[in-house]
Amino acid sequence: PQGATLLGTILSSDKTNISVLTGDHVAHPLLVSLANIHMNTRLKSSTNSFMLTALLPVPKFLHKNKRLHGILADRLVHQCLDIVLKPLKEATLHGTMLSDPVGQSRYCFTPLASYIVNTPD
Repeated sequence: PQGATLLGTILSSDKTNISVLTGDHVAHPLLVSLANIHMNTRLKSSTNSFMLTALLPVPKFLHKNKRLHGILADRLVHQCLDIVLKPLKEATLHGTMLSDPVGQSRYCFTPLASYIVNTPD
C-alpha cells in the first residue's frame, strides 16, 4: 500500500555449544536483523545488529539409520522455524504497525531477504 515501509529481514543460524548451566548441549541460535543496516555495521558484534530470537534444538537419535536422523532433524528445525517465525510471516503478508526511530507509527511489511546458515561439514 502507498506509504507503507518495507523492512527486509535477515536470519542467521549456526551450530553452537551452550555448555554453561546446560550440561554441554548444542543448539542453533536463530538471530534476526534488518536488511537496511549496512553490512560492515551489521557484522560488528559490538553494534548488536542481530537479536537472538530462538535456540533451535539439535536432537540426538537412538535409531541406527543415519539417513533417517538427517530427515527427522531437518523436519524438526523446519517445524520450529514455522512456530518461531509465524509473527514475521503474518507481518509480511498483512503488515503491522511499528514505531520508527522518531516515534511515529508506520505500516510495515517484513519480507525475508536472506537466511544465512552454516551447513554441517
